[in-house]
Amino acid sequence: MWLLAVTVAAATLVVIVTRGSWSRLAQLPIRGSGFFLAGLIIQVALGIVDFAPRHIDSLGFGLLMLSYALLLTFCLINIRLRGMTVIVLGIALNALVIGLNQGMPTRSVGIDERGDRVEQTFERTVKHRPASGDDLLGFLGDEILPPKPFNALISIGDIVIALGICTLAFFGSRRDRSGDRRQTGTSDRRSKARSSTARTRPSYT
Repeated sequence: MWLLAVTVAAATLVVIVTRGSWSRLAQLPIRGSGFFLAGLIIQVALGIVDFAPRHIDSLGFGLLMLSYALLLTFCLINIRLRGMTVIVLGIALNALVIGLNQGMPTRSVGIDERGDRVEQTFERTVKHRPASGDDLLGFLGDEILPPKPFNALISIGDIVIALGICTLAFFGSRRDRSGDRRQTGTSDRRSKARSSTARTRPSYT
């Protein structure tokens, strides 16, 4: 959850620092929002619902992969938006390592009584499971430990998604200069046409 907050803050800062247009960003032609909402709701539900161990690798894993399929569908529908390709790559990386290992390989980190980071075991969930040496593409799992005060591990895919969101915010808040040039060129041609018509119009006086 902290990564989402940091990403939103970073994207907001990008728009402010680069003097982007919030109205322009709000008018992005987003399509297929239902796919995004459905995927997000499933992921949130999977983090709340306590699955029995016998259902984690069946029902739980199936729902998890469905959520990624929905999120990827949403991104692919909007792939023409600049920055969405990067987001697709990040989601695909996470989905790949989860699909290969039936869960995100995770190196658990906890906090001891002195506030130091220590390795600790944790119970497997639908999305996360303890990392092992047999993991396929394990380096794509939750292996990156950010500096304090952040104590949750993140993956390469998570970082790519964050970069993609910031890229989308940057380009989405830009004025469409090519569109402005086209509009200006059209206006100029119309003005010239009107002037030419006025000069060639016959006089009856």
